[in-house]
Amino acid sequence: MSRRDKLDIIKEILSLCRNKSMKKTRIAYVSNLNFQKASEYLDWLMIHDLIREEKKGNYKTTAEGDALLANLDRLGEVSKDA
Repeated sequence: MSRRDKLDIIKEILSLCRNKSMKKTRIAYVSNLNFQKASEYLDWLMIHDLIREEKKGNYKTTAEGDALLANLDRLGEVSKDA
């Protein structure tokens, strides 16, 4: 099993928060991160306006986060063809 790079983890968190808002604990569990690492990634994503914290500690992808995720998906498709 290979290690994921930071971009893979960011993409996974953005994907999780795109469809519905999620709590930090759930994001950590589903993305297979410990709580500390999940907090670090969520803080970084909020600083860069890619996710926002909603009511009751839920996180949701912003428009900028959705755009980045779409670009990352396109890049993944293009790189498969190369």
